[in-house]
Amino acid sequence: LAVLAFVAVILFVTRRHDAAAPSPLVAEAVNDHLRLLYADRPLEIESGGIHQVKPWFAGRVDFAPAVAFEGDADFPLQGGSVAYYIDRKAAAFVYKHKLHVVTLLVFRAEGLPWGRADEVTTSSRGFHVILWRAGDLGYALVSDSEDLAALEQRIKAAR
Repeated sequence: LAVLAFVAVILFVTRRHDAAAPSPLVAEAVNDHLRLLYADRPLEIESGGIHQVKPWFAGRVDFAPAVAFEGDADFPLQGGSVAYYIDRKAAAFVYKHKLHVVTLLVFRAEGLPWGRADEVTTSSRGFHVILWRAGDLGYALVSDSEDLAALEQRIKAAR
């Protein structure tokens, strides 16, 4: 009986720890956002608008990023760069919101551990993260700004 109680306690503590740990998709999104923040030259293409930034990715990533939101007064598009999301190249679009940097990562979604939800909104290490799938692409929106839902809606509406 004591052994069963011990095993039950170990399983309970292990499951609580796993539930509190960020998913690998969330952790990678935050890490990629931080890499862009820390980079000496975070933007490989500075914004001349979405019609300059989006085509710049041709031949640099192995998919066409489905992003049409060109930014607005609240979320101006700053530019983009190539990032690596887990084991694949990603298109990183960088927006600003007031004094905050917002990273939108677009990547191939297949083979990633999405779990049961096709959209996740969470926080990790002080950053807000929204992950979602649309077709064969995955999207990760990351910032320390709390206004990510407004940008997510604008990105989705512009498609």
